[in-house]
Amino acid sequence: MVDDGTDARPRVDDAGVHLPDGFAGSGDVLFDGHHAWSFTAEAGSSLVPWPKRMTRWLDGVSHVRVVSGDTEVYAGDVSFGSGEGRVRFVDKDGIPVMIDKWGLLQRPFSGRDTRVIEQMVDMTERILDVMEAECGVRGWIAFGTLLGAAREGAVIGHDSDVDLAYLSEKTTPAEMAVELWDIARALRRHDLRVLHKSAAFITVLFTSPDGGMSSIDVYTCFYVGDLLHETATVRQRVPREAILPLTELSFEGRMLPAPADPDAMLAVSYGEGWRVPDPSFRHEPGPEVTERFDGWFSSLMRQRRDWERYLSDLVQDDLHGPSATADWVADHLVDRLAQEPDLRVVELGAGTGEDALRLAERGLSVLALDYARQSLRAPARRARREELPAEFDHLNLYDLRDVLTRGALVARRRSRQALYARDLLEALEPDGLENFWRFASMTMRDGGTAYLEGQALSRADAAEQRAERGGGRLRPVDPRVLEGRAVRTGGRVVHREGFLDAAAAVAGGAPARWRMIVEWPTREDQ
Repeated sequence: MVDDGTDARPRVDDAGVHLPDGFAGSGDVLFDGHHAWSFTAEAGSSLVPWPKRMTRWLDGVSHVRVVSGDTEVYAGDVSFGSGEGRVRFVDKDGIPVMIDKWGLLQRPFSGRDTRVIEQMVDMTERILDVMEAECGVRGWIAFGTLLGAAREGAVIGHDSDVDLAYLSEKTTPAEMAVELWDIARALRRHDLRVLHKSAAFITVLFTSPDGGMSSIDVYTCFYVGDLLHETATVRQRVPREAILPLTELSFEGRMLPAPADPDAMLAVSYGEGWRVPDPSFRHEPGPEVTERFDGWFSSLMRQRRDWERYLSDLVQDDLHGPSATADWVADHLVDRLAQEPDLRVVELGAGTGEDALRLAERGLSVLALDYARQSLRAPARRARREELPAEFDHLNLYDLRDVLTRGALVARRRSRQALYARDLLEALEPDGLENFWRFASMTMRDGGTAYLEGQALSRADAAEQRAERGGGRLRPVDPRVLEGRAVRTGGRVVHREGFLDAAAAVAGGAPARWRMIVEWPTREDQ
């Protein structure tokens, strides 16, 4: 329970960790011996609140320890919430979880089956072999994986993935991007699932023996003059001799390729104190690094972590459910099924998947796509369990390749399709919005209908909503501007709701919702 007293001694309650006077730095929080969270507190901080994503597990009793290095800041039994039972940080599969330094849910190696680590090393060797044999690129273990190998020859307990890097000898960012896409294609030829996060960073995803997801990251490294650049975190003078020729380090009983001077590479990434564990450590490069990488390689995961946290919070707080808009769309489409039994709805920005499931319950076939990586797993399981005609997959509107590829696959379907997007357009940056209309034009150009709904906000209201509810940035979007863009893609707006109120909202009035229906003619009608 929350202690509202003025006691300055360290304590832990439902609100968070109350720190002693003068505390500054990082700390680890353990519940009955399980490392569940790490934090960093600025000087003068008296309370570090629990991450919202963590609160779902804070119900029951636990022996809590807060440690900072070798110093025990607090230890004692704490009752949370109802005080019934023991606090257990485990997911639905019984896998221990923790909240990482980014506020995201992770399954640390310390709580996973040994078969998971064995599979991770097997996959690491497989990826390195494909990179070298098919692309002529030699990779090495990097970042947290190299750190674990150098410290103990094993994974770091609070880590949750494997990091690999390679040194590109290409001379321009464009050539490096092509090289990485070639590597991704080679990995896909070996039936590996690859997710592009930037033109210099990919992730290989796979299901582990314990049922959880695992990942291996691959980063491009390169030199500009004598400055080594490592995936938007490092831009420093490092001699090539610190990397090449590669050596080997023992990692989980295997000998894996490593930089020639691991100490030097780890000092570049983690500082000279890299030998001392700090689970809360975060790479925080300056703009001289991040702005260069963004200009050279862009980012295909802009605000993705924010939206993933937001969707997870909706599920955690039980605030998700089908919207009235889904029934509005179904009311327009179900009568067409008699004449068009193969009609399909393509939903962009599916979020928690509840609208897609409602459309499927109404008898419509649905393809639901979203930017977030985890939120569609639960609705996909429910669709399979209940035999609903709904498929769930990912689409990144900030990745032109993904948009064009997915758009082509959707467009080649012979039957008529409808496009559905709710609360999506105001969440997109300008290039993402452009790609939305590109996708619409590709998939609807031979006759199709788009059902769109959004919330119009002033700039101040958009910022306030984000602060209150989390998620990525929202933008003031006037649906009259969207109508003009729809017309330029060949569509025609046949239904409008709330346009005047929405225009007033963008200009500074109260938030307002709007709807529109856009139709594209068939080739015969053009």
